[in-house]
Amino acid sequence: MTTPDLSPEDVARRLTLAFERIHRERMAGLPILHPSLSVEVVGGRIFDGDWVGALVTPWTMNLVLVPGPGSAHRPGGVGIKQTLTLPGAEVETIGSEEADVGAFLACSLYSPMGAFADQATAVATAAKILEGLLPSESPRPKPLAPQPDASPAISRRDLLRGRLRRT
Repeated sequence: MTTPDLSPEDVARRLTLAFERIHRERMAGLPILHPSLSVEVVGGRIFDGDWVGALVTPWTMNLVLVPGPGSAHRPGGVGIKQTLTLPGAEVETIGSEEADVGAFLACSLYSPMGAFADQATAVATAAKILEGLLPSESPRPKPLAPQPDASPAISRRDLLRGRLRRT
């Protein structure tokens, strides 16, 4: 399945809906679920033409890459591992696929989720991890233009003649 819309909001919505459905249908009643956590996408954005973000669920926290059109990161199939190089680190991902999301790569950041007291702590942790992996681009300062010296330069001739005063 191809990704029809790679807008950050649309991908986040589709991931949320898919993993809420997984929570209800496949994970219901499992002891691994953290009762204080829910499904939430954190910090999704477009990076090199792909959508990258974190996915917090009651059972895991994953880094997720949904490939954009023409992406160099094509999941090789469900369960196929590949290395993803991001500005902050190289991470090992595994191919996955879900209805309404399509093929994507995921890297487990935490599992199980027992280390988190609440949703806010899990979301803050996911945001901090993303910040380390995909630092936001800050504008580079423009180089300062050379400022003309207001005082006249001392010539070599004046220096050798002992005339060090500037006029």
